[in-house]
Amino acid sequence: MDITPRVVGLISLAALAPAVAFIALKGETIAAITLVNVLIITGCLLLALSPHEEGNGHHDDASANGV
Repeated sequence: MDITPRVVGLISLAALAPAVAFIALKGETIAAITLVNVLIITGCLLLALSPHEEGNGHHDDASANGV
């Protein structure tokens, strides 16, 4: 199953609705921390699942060793 970062982001951001409701009902500091945690988790998932460069940091050129 090929899941794109956009889909993961949308699903993660769907968790904002319960977090906002929790803030509205409780009005405590822990509710705001819940919202921040949802945003941090969403950002981490987007970063982890985003496309990365193919290179591994090593140069495979023949001239890399000076020859």
